[in-house]
This record gives sequence, structure tokens and C-alpha cells, in this order.
Amino acid sequence: MSYASRRAELLKRLDRPLVLFAGGFISRNYPANAYPYRADSCFLYFFERPEPGSAAFFDPADGTVTLFLPKRTVADALWHGEVESFESAKARHQVHGVMNVEALESHVAMLAKGRQVDALAVADRKATQRARDLTGEELDFDDSTKVGRGEVLDAIAALRLHKSPEELAEIRRLVAITKEAHVTAMRHSRPGVKEELLAGHVDGAFARGGCVPAYNTILSVRGEVLHNHGHENTLQAGDIVLLDAGAESSLSGYCNDVTRCWPVGGPFSPEGRDVYELVLKAELAAIAAVKPGVRYRDLHLLASRVMAEGLVSMGLLEGSPDGLVESGAHAVFFPHGVGHQLGLDVHDLEAFGDRIHYPQGRTRSAQFGTGYLRMDMDLAPGMTFTIEPGLYFVPAILRSKAFREQFKAQVKWDRAERFLAMNGGRGFGGIRIEDDVHCTASGAEVITAAIPKARAEIEALVGTA
Repeated sequence: MSYASRRAELLKRLDRPLVLFAGGFISRNYPANAYPYRADSCFLYFFERPEPGSAAFFDPADGTVTLFLPKRTVADALWHGEVESFESAKARHQVHGVMNVEALESHVAMLAKGRQVDALAVADRKATQRARDLTGEELDFDDSTKVGRGEVLDAIAALRLHKSPEELAEIRRLVAITKEAHVTAMRHSRPGVKEELLAGHVDGAFARGGCVPAYNTILSVRGEVLHNHGHENTLQAGDIVLLDAGAESSLSGYCNDVTRCWPVGGPFSPEGRDVYELVLKAELAAIAAVKPGVRYRDLHLLASRVMAEGLVSMGLLEGSPDGLVESGAHAVFFPHGVGHQLGLDVHDLEAFGDRIHYPQGRTRSAQFGTGYLRMDMDLAPGMTFTIEPGLYFVPAILRSKAFREQFKAQVKWDRAERFLAMNGGRGFGGIRIEDDVHCTASGAEVITAAIPKARAEIEALVGTA
């Protein structure tokens, strides 16, 4: 589906005018020193290579789209190089008109002809303020209930949730780049190496492929910290490295999200082997259950039961797997959801909140762990998402007085303490295995299947650079 076709489909779903903002440069520490520019994903879905600071007016009454671009000046050409003219931009984007974004408010007032206008909040606070001024609504990018009018979110989500063949091809294209990043990090892992060196290899692989990191790379021997972005540790024999990283196309914005784990200084320890194989078993079971009509929450519960059964065998839990999952005892070791949507955002459409991800009156669980499940949708062909169970030994959880009292008959706390004491007191850490999955008409396509995850294959790669 072309960008023009996407815009035409959106126009059919709108009941009043909509202004979308691409967002502009956001300063890091002083005004002229900005973060790398990334257009808002909703804008990027409808426009190829959008300019910083641009906006667009969608008019369902006459089916037109007007693009707003920054004015062209000699000074801008001096510092940043010449950009295409308004005429060229109109032809390239196949829009009905191009106007000066500096005069956006007066142009929108003319085009709206007294009608109420909708807009969406974006990460750029200046752009969001303009959206507030245009609509009179209390828009807030940091509050999913205030990102935009619900009917507009529904209209955009209906398009973005189901990936076209072109979108799927782009996500698949990135896998070779993401694979290089993970394999390179595995091969350079040995005792004495700094995490920051491995993180540099990861980001370098992305750059060589014409990509950027889809999110801040998570690489750490402290895998029990779920979003650990620090890279200050030195690898030691017995450690387990957790790498959660994916490439994002610098042009299209589509991305991967993959987690792999591997041992340092030899094969997995017996405990590491058991944990790794259990997490892999849970992941494979959840993937095998993917098909249209399946409730995503049921994939999470399936992975949780597999984990609970394995934890009983390892002497860490006591009871029936179903009972352990029902009580939430499994979440002491598996304290997050099994995955999330994937696409233009690594957590695709998450800015739209539970209105999209918990439809039909479904609500989040009040239970620890399960309450972090990011979506509870019925799967349909074209949906792309992650499957990423994990097993962690988190001191703050395992030594919580509240959890020890709540699960005193189900968790073998003394056995768990042994994992916290491993590796000279550094602890076991954690293991997560994550793949990107496409729900097909008949089942699951594991988009990232080419990235090694069989234990023997990973052990053979580690330290071979």
C-alpha cells in the first residue's frame, strides 16, 4: 500500500478534519545541540521521509490532504543544504497542496471553514502546544488518555495494526542487520571485556546496515534488570550476557526487537542450562499457539504455565502449574508480559494506550507481573508482535517481605537464595529469549528465526572473534 493509499484510507475513516504533526528537532543540552531527528510514527506512516517541523491537514469532506513545510531560506541552505521546493514536494508526496508551516494556524482556519479540528500529541512539546491551540483540547503525549480523540486513534490503529506485504518485507529486511549485531556481540564476549565494547559492536553493526538502534540497547550481565541501559560492567567467567537490541531503518522507521542470552567463559552452568532451556521451551510453546482468533493473553498464560511447571521441576516452586499461575507465584521469576506489538514503534501504538491494546472491555490484571502484559487482543492475520518470556532472579523481588509472606507455601525461598549467591555473590542474573512474530492466516511466521537461539549454537559462537 502506497503512502497516498494509506492517506486515502484514513480519510474514509475520519468524521472531521485532522492535523498531524511530524515534530521537530528536540534539544539535548542547549538549543542548537539536538537529538537525531525522528518523525512521529503516525506522520511517518502517511508520509515518506518527512521533514522536521512539517504538518499535514486531512479533510474528509473533500478528500484532500495539504502538506505544511518550513519556508525555504538562503540561511537554511547555507547551514543544512538545499531542500526540495514546495512544487517538488507536492509532486513527490502526491498531495493536493503545500503551504508554509509558519502560517499553519491561519491556513488551517481557512481550510477548516469553522469546523472542529482534531490533532494528536507528539513527543515534540512545541508541536503539541500548536496542536492544543488548534483544537482547544488538553493534548498530552505523556498521557495515553490525552494523546488524541479516541475515534481518531481507532481510525489510525485500524490501519497500522495489520501490516501490509510491503511493511512485512521491510521488517524482514532488517533481520540480517539485527542478526549481525547479536552474533558480533556473542563472538566478542569473553572474560575481561567491557559491556560498553559489546554495545559499541551492536550499534556499529546497525550503522553499517544503514540503521539506528530501534531503542536504547539493553546489554548487561545484570539481565535481571529488565531495561538495563548501563554498560559499565566487565564480563567475568560464569556471567550470562543479555542483549535486547533491534535495528530500525533510518528511512522507513520499521524495526526489529530481539533478545538473546549467552554464557561467558565456557558453556552454560548446569543451572544456566536448565533456566535457558526452560525459557526457550516457554517461548516455543507460545509461538506454536499463534493463529488467528487466539487471545494474546492466552499466549502469556501458556508461557507462564510452562515456566511454572519447569520451576517446580527445578525445586523453585511447589504446587500445580495452573494453581501457581492463578495465584501469581510464577511472577516472582517471570514478572512481565510475554510481549507487545511491533512495527513503526518497537512498542507499536503504545502511545495510544489500553484503548487499543485492551479492547472490548478487557482490562489489565491487578496481579503482579501479569499486570504488565502490554496487550490483550485477539490475533489476526497481518499483526506483528514479540514473544519474549524470561526468567530472572531479582534480589528486590526474592527478598521482599510481602512476596515471601504472600507465596510462603509456593516459592522455595532458600533454593532461590542459592541463585542470588552464584558467581561469587554477583548472582545468576536473568535470561530472556525474544523473537518477532507475524500472525499469518494459518499460524506463526517467526520473522527473526535466523538469529541463533539454540543453546549449542550460541555456546559455539561465544568468544570466537
